[in-house]
Amino acid sequence: MRRVLSAVIAIALLLGLGTLAVLALPGAGAPMTASPVAAAPLAVEPDAPAGTNKVNVIAMPLDATQQFIGAGVAFDADGLATIVGAGVQQVLTWDAVLGGYRTWYPIDEEGENFPLSVGGVYRLVLDSNAGSVVSFVGDVPPEGSISFSLARPTGAGCLVNDISLPLDRADIISANQLALSVGNVSQVLEWIPANQGYKTWYPQDQEGEDFPIKIGYPYRFCLLSGGNSTWP
Repeated sequence: MRRVLSAVIAIALLLGLGTLAVLALPGAGAPMTASPVAAAPLAVEPDAPAGTNKVNVIAMPLDATQQFIGAGVAFDADGLATIVGAGVQQVLTWDAVLGGYRTWYPIDEEGENFPLSVGGVYRLVLDSNAGSVVSFVGDVPPEGSISFSLARPTGAGCLVNDISLPLDRADIISANQLALSVGNVSQVLEWIPANQGYKTWYPQDQEGEDFPIKIGYPYRFCLLSGGNSTWP
């Protein structure tokens, strides 16, 4: 994908209790042939104990560090909660090596206030006080700069990993293509917040829903042994 590196663009996330849509809005002087989109999360989902709480999943496709600094917050889980606004009960990120979530509770200021990363995938547990929109403004990462370390089992079974599709990988347009690119994938999943559940594709069996893939969106794998340890 041809684009202007280090261009500043704005992303507006529509956050809702059970819905998360994303609009990517290029900023002034930031032409792109494809707009980055960050949307919402197989294994265990974060606990949302209250009946009205909903899980949303987003990626951070831009380097929004300066936006956070301008708001007086760090580029971390607590800063993300501040940018999102009221109603954030939990901010979580999946640790594939540990096989569990790192979790920050912003209201109680408890848990692990983990740093954010460009391309990272984050879960937001929102209550009924949450707003409907949050905007990110930042730099487009240099082409080829986003890479993910992958955790794989040494034997049978599969391990859960989260990734987002880098903005320069518009060549991948389906779950099956993504699985082929990563290699040795048992499942590819996309979180649908409106249903609070997953779309799932099983590439080994060619079963399930071979759903569309979009740049800037988060996806979840269950990875088999023997494949690449990094991607892309």
